[in-house]
Amino acid sequence: MRKILFSLTAVLLAFYAHAQTGFVLKGNIKTITPITISVKSLSGQIFFKTNIDKNKGVFELGPVSVIPDLYVISIGKTQQNTFLTNNTVTVNGYYDDINSQNSSLEFEGLDEHFKLMEFAPKRAWDFNLDQKAFTALNSTELTALAYLFHSDKYDFNNNFLQKIAENERQTESAKWLIKTVDSLKQYITGIKAPDFELPDENNKTVALENFRGKIVVLDFWASWCGPCRREMEHFKTFYKEFEPNVQFISISMDNDQAKYQQGLREMNIPWIKLWDKTGFSADSDEKSGFFKSNLRTKYGFKQIPFCVIIGKDGTILKRDVINGEDLKKALAEITKGS
Repeated sequence: MRKILFSLTAVLLAFYAHAQTGFVLKGNIKTITPITISVKSLSGQIFFKTNIDKNKGVFELGPVSVIPDLYVISIGKTQQNTFLTNNTVTVNGYYDDINSQNSSLEFEGLDEHFKLMEFAPKRAWDFNLDQKAFTALNSTELTALAYLFHSDKYDFNNNFLQKIAENERQTESAKWLIKTVDSLKQYITGIKAPDFELPDENNKTVALENFRGKIVVLDFWASWCGPCRREMEHFKTFYKEFEPNVQFISISMDNDQAKYQQGLREMNIPWIKLWDKTGFSADSDEKSGFFKSNLRTKYGFKQIPFCVIIGKDGTILKRDVINGEDLKKALAEITKGS
């Protein structure tokens, strides 16, 4: 009897294990136009895909074994980074491939994903991380969360990485995090600020090294950047408090000289003004007159306003300052006792 019971138990356990070891995506989606449904890894590896149309909306994909991590679920033209595990996800409803705003889809089986999304950024450039995430989420969820934030800040990403044990860095989001932290090391504080030579408003060449012995504030802006203009007006209210120890330098990222000069007239900037004529572009396009900004690459920023504080010895003391209030506090601390 024991032998029979043992065999039966083994069969049941084997069946149960088989039922739980794969990810399945299934459902019934009504659509007017034919669409493709697929699941792929962050690196682009396709796990499976299928086509549905108005006559055939029922589908079932899988099972396939996945490592818990972010994957890209594509339904028609809509793509969504989704945290998946080896369970069944069901999606039902209507999808409009022409205007996705008219779609109405309901998902079941994404409890882990929704748990993760409680801590995810709510909008672009949102880096307000709830520190409770580090106790509420496991390692794979934390690396997935770091990927969702997609920050270009070294300290922000390294904070995630330090929470992940070496043997738990095998997921694609973890590999992305490792690579990102490594690439951002060149932008940490304490390193020498990248040198440059740029023309001022009188077309006289000015070099960063000319200001050794002074604290320098580099303010990257552009005439088309509303927040830059607003924060620059804030700078004007306190910059004199830090003279003569601190030199403000505003660097325009305009690629259009006429707009740059118009911006100078409108802003009436009272400190040194320089121009990086390559502009703000991350890529070169000679036909359009856009060229990749080496200065932006060297200092590692993706948005403006962006300020860097450089010490008297030419090393970066603080970076990623984007508003006047933070800049004033940082300068007050740095110049204390000077």
